[in-house]
Amino acid sequence: MMMHLSQKLFFYFVLLLVSILLPFTVNAESTNITANDSDSSAEINDFSDDASSYDDGEVFSEETPEFEEPPEEESFFSFLDTPQEFIGTGVDAFAQTLDEFFSEDKVFYDSSGSFLQLIQDIHWLENGGVQYNRDIRLKIRLPHTSKKIKLIAQSNAEDRTDDTTSQTSSPSVDKIEDKETLAGLEAEIEKSGWGIKPSIGYRISEREPYVKLRLSKRFQFKTWSIYLNETPYWFYNKGSGYDTLLEFNNKISNKDLFRATSFARRTHETGYFELSQSFSVLHTFSDRRAASFYIAGFGVSKPTVQTTHYVLGFNYRQKVHKDYLFFEVVPQITYQKENNFNPEHSVLFRIEFIFKK
Repeated sequence: MMMHLSQKLFFYFVLLLVSILLPFTVNAESTNITANDSDSSAEINDFSDDASSYDDGEVFSEETPEFEEPPEEESFFSFLDTPQEFIGTGVDAFAQTLDEFFSEDKVFYDSSGSFLQLIQDIHWLENGGVQYNRDIRLKIRLPHTSKKIKLIAQSNAEDRTDDTTSQTSSPSVDKIEDKETLAGLEAEIEKSGWGIKPSIGYRISEREPYVKLRLSKRFQFKTWSIYLNETPYWFYNKGSGYDTLLEFNNKISNKDLFRATSFARRTHETGYFELSQSFSVLHTFSDRRAASFYIAGFGVSKPTVQTTHYVLGFNYRQKVHKDYLFFEVVPQITYQKENNFNPEHSVLFRIEFIFKK
């Protein structure tokens, strides 16, 4: 009886959320259409004024090339001749813009400036009550180091397995209580398009030193943007480990991005691979609001490759104040093998403060 009641409450909450957000979406779209119409009218008027400023002799003179365009128009219309190149360039910029908005893990790790992130989570679990969690990430450029060395600190329980589900996978109580706090120094090197970031520090919770090396690079293949991250590391007590992440992005429309993310981790401590594969569609309502719809599967390679759980969810994120205060709500359904893949509902509420320089 309680199971059916909680499921009803969960879906009532999602319906209420959609009914609240839908009017804002319609208003935002109508505002964008009005703005686009006014911009188009302004461009037509400007073009007419420019055309009238030339006399017939100047336009059709032999010295002036017949099809010569003004520099501004050439940069705008040139994509019509090479659509794949335009879309490929657009998808990489669009993907990075969405990463910035959703504050994905790679934004912190790949950032070259100072960075501060404060997170407060309220997580409702169908079978686990309500959990509260706080996180902090800090990166400060040290003076007199040519901006190449930074002080870093983070209180996350561990490096999260992939960006799509990093904010949504249901944590256990033990994982929240046993937080992993790291502090250290990180260097930054650019070589042949690779971002190389070696770091050395101390794992405070276990009182052990560590060494990490992060390698990241972006590739372009036709209309696809590809992001690769390789991270070998070593902890004094836990031993060595290796993380690899491969991400594919494709721009569906001016407001939608398709993303496929593959992740694998192997550590000396466990002796097997932890695997995940996720697919998501990210949609922008405006420059202040965006959402992602995602599905992901998680598994291990021991004793054979097998799935441990699936995740299905919706992530809505909005700027609350300027560019540094965000609100996020994430209803999610988890299907775990240990629970015979029965649906488990949860809702995450997040307040996040971000400072970047």
